[in-house]
Amino acid sequence: MMLFVFFLVSLSICISTVGYGLLINNLFKFENSNYNYGLMGLLGLFLLTIISNLTHIILPHNYIHNLIIIFFGFLIFFLNKKFSFKNFKYLLPIFIFLFISILMAKTNEDFGYYHLPNSIQFAQQKLQFGLGNLNHGFKHISSLFMLMSLHYLPFFEYYLFNLSNLLFLVYLVTFILIKIYERDNKTSDFLKLILLFLVILFLTKFSRLAEYGSDLSGQITISIYLFYLIKFTFEHSLSFEIRLKYLKIAIIFLTFSITLKFISIIYSLPLLLVILISKKKFFYNCLKLKFLLLPIFSISLFLLNNFSSTGCLVYPIEKLCFVDEFNWALDIETIKHLRFHYEIWAKAGIGPNYSALDQNNYVLNFNWVSNWFIKYFIGKFSDYLLVIALIIIIITLFFYKEIFLLKKKNLNLSKSKISIFLIFYISILLILSVWFYNFPTLRYAGYIIVYFTFIFPVSYFLSTKINFSKSITTKKLTTILIISFIVFLFKNIDRINTELKISETNHHNFKNFPFYWVKKTEFNKTYTNDYPVYITNGSCWNIPSPCIRKSINLEIMRKKNYIFYKIK
Repeated sequence: MMLFVFFLVSLSICISTVGYGLLINNLFKFENSNYNYGLMGLLGLFLLTIISNLTHIILPHNYIHNLIIIFFGFLIFFLNKKFSFKNFKYLLPIFIFLFISILMAKTNEDFGYYHLPNSIQFAQQKLQFGLGNLNHGFKHISSLFMLMSLHYLPFFEYYLFNLSNLLFLVYLVTFILIKIYERDNKTSDFLKLILLFLVILFLTKFSRLAEYGSDLSGQITISIYLFYLIKFTFEHSLSFEIRLKYLKIAIIFLTFSITLKFISIIYSLPLLLVILISKKKFFYNCLKLKFLLLPIFSISLFLLNNFSSTGCLVYPIEKLCFVDEFNWALDIETIKHLRFHYEIWAKAGIGPNYSALDQNNYVLNFNWVSNWFIKYFIGKFSDYLLVIALIIIIITLFFYKEIFLLKKKNLNLSKSKISIFLIFYISILLILSVWFYNFPTLRYAGYIIVYFTFIFPVSYFLSTKINFSKSITTKKLTTILIISFIVFLFKNIDRINTELKISETNHHNFKNFPFYWVKKTEFNKTYTNDYPVYITNGSCWNIPSPCIRKSINLEIMRKKNYIFYKIK
């Protein structure tokens, strides 16, 4: 019974989120009929990050706030003039099938450290300043945590927080299947192949929702951004109005990705190149106030949250920190130390059982590459490359006849089209270079750029061979996707069975099925300047807010009805 209620509430939130996507769509007319509910859902998540960031300035995301948000999403969804259950035919079965992934005992390794505490902080308190002084986890800001806090509901409390990542996956798979199967959506075979590789990757490699953390949601939105940017760049036969819509959607999802993980800003490189080689009228139309308000407002709220927590517009970029102007901001030495820590960690200079002797010299130039190759490439990175290679091999085997035995399709590949391909691919390689030189770990915005580095040219070549309009192609696609869904299902069934067998006395047991395991953390409630705080020696987990990881010489101030935390 509890599992069924958990499912119904999750499905209700999924539908409500699509309603907010329809609201954005009605405003900008991205789609006029036959809505792609995958796209609507992702747009809904974007709008909800704006709403949650905005309301958080004056309100905590408590039960009443969140129930109102869900209710209005429902109203928008069902009162939409062009509502049709026909558009719902992909979303509902995909949600039902993928729902199994949210049934987990073991969450992400950082969940109790900063995902859960940040989300609880936003659910129980309105905007506060200097949170980064309380513990290290509060320095990490992502709009994902704002989304998670919207799922703080009666009875369930924080047990619906992982639903945010499930929704990203559900909407992505829904979006892709509609783009692949619907024949009137004007998606080229080249893009369909890119999407086919992508959905196989997420269903087979990223089948465990706990792996998502705060990283893969941003990678999903970057995938949608690149999809629409490629459509805008390559499909010149479409009208100006349609291509302009694609460019605007791309900008929205780039913005969304940056608020989820600021490191995603490196993906703006192909957008800048596309703008340079495109007609000025596209750029000028994107500068119209009605559209610009959305991404500008989103980024502004993201910067506000960063600033309120750390005193930095973008943490931990020192030049964007105001440590001297605000006495509650992080001190500059802490910011410098942590920036260096993130860099050397990404370059495999430190780990659980090792550390580079001369750390300052280690990160210079490419001194770190040999150690990175041993510590990180062999294992995590090479495994990911192997997954991509296996997907390419599987697709090649399924379409062996089309690729090697039949003649090429007549695509009329002019020099201009080849030039556009090369320019776009060069921008991909530029992103890869920036990523590799600065933070070469896959979780730091690396999954998708590595994926596109290989899949982009492979898909371009295969699109000269494979014709998606043929029935035999559709049958092969369906077979591949069914296999991918089966892999997803069996990997999750095996994981759940393993977690159910874990003893109740051990970590990550499923004693609270269908809800995830939460560590019982000891804490002390105390008062500082007459304000309650909760002190613990380890990770905060579900401790009430504000949670402090250790005793610190803290001063709490109230100015204009806002709380400020300052280190004495």
